[in-house]
Amino acid sequence: MASLKTVLMAVAVATIVAVASAAAYIVLTDGSDTGTIRIYVKDAPEDWSHVNVTFSKVEIHQADAGDESGWHNITLVEGTIDLIPLTNISALLAEYEVPVGKYTQIRIHVLSAVGVMTDGTTVNFTVPSGVLKTNHPFNITSDDRTSLTLDIDLAKSIVNNDGEWKFKPVLGAVFET
Repeated sequence: MASLKTVLMAVAVATIVAVASAAAYIVLTDGSDTGTIRIYVKDAPEDWSHVNVTFSKVEIHQADAGDESGWHNITLVEGTIDLIPLTNISALLAEYEVPVGKYTQIRIHVLSAVGVMTDGTTVNFTVPSGVLKTNHPFNITSDDRTSLTLDIDLAKSIVNNDGEWKFKPVLGAVFET
C-alpha cells in the first residue's frame, strides 16, 4: 500500500499540473489570439450562362456576445462573383483575422444580381431582402485557418414571378474545412 507521503506527493503533482494547464489555457484564450476565417461561395444552375452576384458585406457573430457587439465584419476579397462556374469549385468571397472562439451566425449582404440566360437574355434581378443568413456554428482557433463554403442554392434563389425576376438568396449546405 502506498504511504501517505507518496499519496500526498502525487496529489501535489496533479494539482500543479492542473493549475499549469488552466493557466496555459487562460493565456491562450484571453482574446488576444486570432485565427483566420475564409468564406467561400459556390453553385451553378441550369438555364443560365452567368449569374453575377455583387456582395456588399460579410459578417460573423461571436457566440455569447451581445447582438450589436458580437458582429465582426469580414473583408471582402471579391465583390462580384459569377456563381455559374462554381459547380465543383468555390470562389473566395471574404477573409479576415478574428478573435478565437465559437461563432454561431453568418450574414452575407447581396447588393445586386445580374444573370445571363443560355439564350443570351440579360436579367437584372430584384433583390428583396438582400441578406443571406445561416446559423451554422463554427470555431476559430489560434493561428489556424477555418474555411467555410456556403452553397448558394440558385435553383431556389432565382424566382420568376410573371416576368419579374427576383434573386432571393437561399443557402444550401455549409461545408467546413
